[in-house]
Amino acid sequence: MSPASPVDEDLIEQMSDRFERRLLEETSKLDAKISDVRLELAGVRSEIREGFASFRADMVSDRFELLKWAFAFWIGQFFATAALITALVRR
Repeated sequence: MSPASPVDEDLIEQMSDRFERRLLEETSKLDAKISDVRLELAGVRSEIREGFASFRADMVSDRFELLKWAFAFWIGQFFATAALITALVRR
């Protein structure tokens, strides 16, 4: 095998330098895109948090309404049962 000529070595070095520059450019572009995606994900995360916070507030409100009506029903049932027992005892 013959040793590489100086021209071949220069050509290989130029190609290697060009490849490294191109690789660096493409890596920089990819890093920028990744940064953009991270920013978008951060925005989506905050929207999801706000959505869940709103959902939780709605659940608390709905639970209170349900408890309020259940309590009213229990009071009504108590008085209806008391009236029925009173009517049966008087007879």
